[in-house]
Amino acid sequence: MDQTEISMETSNNQQGSQSTKGVYFSEIFGVQHSIIEKYGALDISLVCDNPAFVDPFLIFANPKYSKLHEYIINYLKFLKDLSSKNKGNILSVGDFKHYYKFPEVKQVWLGYSLSGNGGLGLGIEFARSLYKNLNEIFSEFGDEDITETAHLEKLCLVEDGIGVDKISDFTLNLIKIFILEYTQEFAENFLDKKFLSVFAVKKTSFDFTNQIWQDGSFNLPSIEINGKKQFVLLVPKNIITKHDNWISKNDFLNNDTSIFNTIENDELRTKINKYFLDNLLTKFNREKKIVKDFSRKSKVVALSKTVAEFPETLDYYIRFKENRKAEALLSHVANPEEINHFFDTSILQGELGVKKFEKMSSFDDCVSRIAFFKNTLESNSKKLYIKDKPLEEKQLQLMFKMVTFDSLFNYDSEVNNGRGPIDFIISYGSGDKTGLELKLASNTKLKKNLKNQGVVYTKDSNLKHVIKIIFFFSDKELERVNKIFKELDKVVDNNEFFLIDCRKKDSGSNQE
Repeated sequence: MDQTEISMETSNNQQGSQSTKGVYFSEIFGVQHSIIEKYGALDISLVCDNPAFVDPFLIFANPKYSKLHEYIINYLKFLKDLSSKNKGNILSVGDFKHYYKFPEVKQVWLGYSLSGNGGLGLGIEFARSLYKNLNEIFSEFGDEDITETAHLEKLCLVEDGIGVDKISDFTLNLIKIFILEYTQEFAENFLDKKFLSVFAVKKTSFDFTNQIWQDGSFNLPSIEINGKKQFVLLVPKNIITKHDNWISKNDFLNNDTSIFNTIENDELRTKINKYFLDNLLTKFNREKKIVKDFSRKSKVVALSKTVAEFPETLDYYIRFKENRKAEALLSHVANPEEINHFFDTSILQGELGVKKFEKMSSFDDCVSRIAFFKNTLESNSKKLYIKDKPLEEKQLQLMFKMVTFDSLFNYDSEVNNGRGPIDFIISYGSGDKTGLELKLASNTKLKKNLKNQGVVYTKDSNLKHVIKIIFFFSDKELERVNKIFKELDKVVDNNEFFLIDCRKKDSGSNQE
């Protein structure tokens, strides 16, 4: 659909109604969700981060973004040349900050932050790792003879602690000019001017001729957070994933010897396979004989040693992933409906809006929102899986955060009382405070948490109540929870304890 068609649908559906409250970009800026979808962007939550990330491989794999991928690689080649000229010695503070250090692009609202959109960012260690590895391990970056092209993600294969979040942050910084122009075009065509402001933005694009980052100004959607005006950025959904990067350390470790079998050189393939097998750990079998240990832990050790001895193994792995780029575009791109689940928040707003605030407590507000949350998840439990794997606690916490919008009570996330963070504290002043914990039934410490945590939090944080939500994804997990409740002499009362059934089933709308 072209812009003319989208504009017609906007005028037909919007009817001049501009929402200033809600959860999603579409609600807050008064534009139909379908308009954002057809533009190709993700309709992001503006209550907390959306649990998704930009994967640079999706930029490489999609011919539409070939120039964007080339721009990313050219900047990394510039950094490599800079490192080579400096022979790996320490850069001046000014050069290091200008070329290697970047902030989190928090305005895209992607990541795992429960408190608004502020994450940890890249940090100085990422910059140092990049500088070191471009001079050492990646000295041939941009001149590969095994892979089709160079890839930023190679950094996550050799450095611990560099995962999907940091790769996403760095990629967003390198393509910031594209994201800014992409959002500005949408905003100027489909949003009411009252929602727009001109922002000065630092380090938007790199001038290769003058070797300097340039600043710019853009007309963008504007919201106020904690009394400060902030712009919002839209990201194309076809470069976003909910999973780890397509090229990642976990995936590399999971593939182990299958990567070796893609090496055409018979002699090299034999040498690498032998080196890997020789470096596997050993263990005693049932007959008390020493045998090779093929556990994940053992293979991780052997593979790490193999990569150190044969660094080209990384390139063969990357080529293996490049050959499957069509698969990445089909299965690795996030389904937008599975990122933030698009709760129909107007229903919740209506339910709570009829209650008198002076008759409600933080406990009442929280229980009402949990009931809505429980009903929505249980009616759409098929969406609570990614590649047939259940969602993690962090993802479920983010989903719950989305239904706390527009409350007269504060929903503070991950408040640390000295005994570790509690997921949420709901309060209205110091005299009315309720705690909330979200736990998976599979959590190995569930029994201990249910027995002790509520008492600790109630005492240390002056809480009147502590509510616990437990999510189960199988019959076996439900049996485990019921057994724990019986042993603790507790009952699921939908007040202190809630159970949410996340087993796959047809949506409520499809059931007779």
